[in-house]
Amino acid sequence: MTSLAERAGAARRASVRARAGGLVVLLLVLAALAGAGAWAWRAGHLDTRQVLVTGTVRVPVEQVQAAAAGALGTPLLAVDTGAIAREVATDPLVLDVAVQRRWPRTLEVVVTEREAVAAVPAPGGYEVVDEEGVVLAERPDLPEDVPLLRVDVERDGADTLRAAKAVLAGLPLEMQARTTSVSATSPADVRLVLDGVEVRWGTPERTARKVEVLSGLMSSVEASVYDVSSPAAPAVIP
Repeated sequence: MTSLAERAGAARRASVRARAGGLVVLLLVLAALAGAGAWAWRAGHLDTRQVLVTGTVRVPVEQVQAAAAGALGTPLLAVDTGAIAREVATDPLVLDVAVQRRWPRTLEVVVTEREAVAAVPAPGGYEVVDEEGVVLAERPDLPEDVPLLRVDVERDGADTLRAAKAVLAGLPLEMQARTTSVSATSPADVRLVLDGVEVRWGTPERTARKVEVLSGLMSSVEASVYDVSSPAAPAVIP
């Protein structure tokens, strides 16, 4: 008769043999995969055959492809993706770049372009800038697809540009339509020309309250300057 201890020992031995067998199978599979990979590498089946460019609107696709052209014919795993990203990012229109391997043979370059948010006055015309104040284009005439913000970005900084943009964007549409100029020399000193008079707005904070206070003042008091920078204590200059 087989004792309980003998049966337990037999079960442990069977379990060990099963785990050992599984390990052997796993090693054989890995060895086969490694061999297949080495064969594919030597035969050129993992070489980069195409460069796929996505995300571009204003940046020419051909320009991005040229930056990655050196990768063609190189094993995909050996491509220096960082060097390609740095080369593509030298274009001022490019905000971010991601270079990704698409097995077995494709290199994808994903470009995120800077977005034009405003035009600012410049010698000879206007500069189209993004939120960081990076100049994306120079135009002799005022572009129609972005608002004009009278901000000296180089002198007063991108924060000032963003404050002016935020104030304009926060106005009701009918008030935006009556606004002919938005200027700022600091994030706390945004000013508008609205219905031909100056409005001292201050910061972009409490925009809804400032709109309410300004509307009340303009409907009851005629003035050349309305100051709602502190909406709890507004002021006017006749």
